[in-house]
Amino acid sequence: YFLIPSDLRMYTDILIPKEKLNEAQVGQKIFVSITDWHDPKKPPQGEVIEVLGAPNDHNVEMQAIALEKGFSEIFPKDVLDQAKKLQEKGVTEEEMRKRRDMRDTLTFTIDPSDAKDFDDAISYKEIKDGIYEIGIHIADVSHYVREGSPIDKDAYKRGTSVYLVDRTIPMLPEILSNDLCSLKPDVKRLTFSIIFEINKN
Repeated sequence: YFLIPSDLRMYTDILIPKEKLNEAQVGQKIFVSITDWHDPKKPPQGEVIEVLGAPNDHNVEMQAIALEKGFSEIFPKDVLDQAKKLQEKGVTEEEMRKRRDMRDTLTFTIDPSDAKDFDDAISYKEIKDGIYEIGIHIADVSHYVREGSPIDKDAYKRGTSVYLVDRTIPMLPEILSNDLCSLKPDVKRLTFSIIFEINKN
């Protein structure tokens, strides 16, 4: 079997041994890794990493564009396992005791209602006549993503979340980006905050 590359800079087809098809069917759009290529005059050998689906399908083409540019929606198993453990642990009472509790202060997120994650918020409280306490809060990702951890190393490779026309490819697993590090209403969340006072001037 041969893969015909969609990137025109790739000047040769890629040979796919039958045992490396991973259930891909003829005519499907697939993502392949080159496994062996010693002679530039002969086609390289490859292995199917992911079956995307039918060509010209919107979702398939968007996935293909992202993968072609080096962005993947798939996270390594060790990253997902670590994220799952963090989710199971959640926000502990021990950690909450170390922090200032802002839950009784009027706080609202500043992301639009259709955002997938809510990582910025502002709090507001009148202290006395003409003096207000303002808090600027961002989800405390550093509490969960420790330097050198599998999540940290994978995030370093990704560099950033990627925002396409119809989807987001997050830098962190969704357990973190859309849950633990998302400032949702009526749930406990950890933030890194700056609190200051202002007057009418």
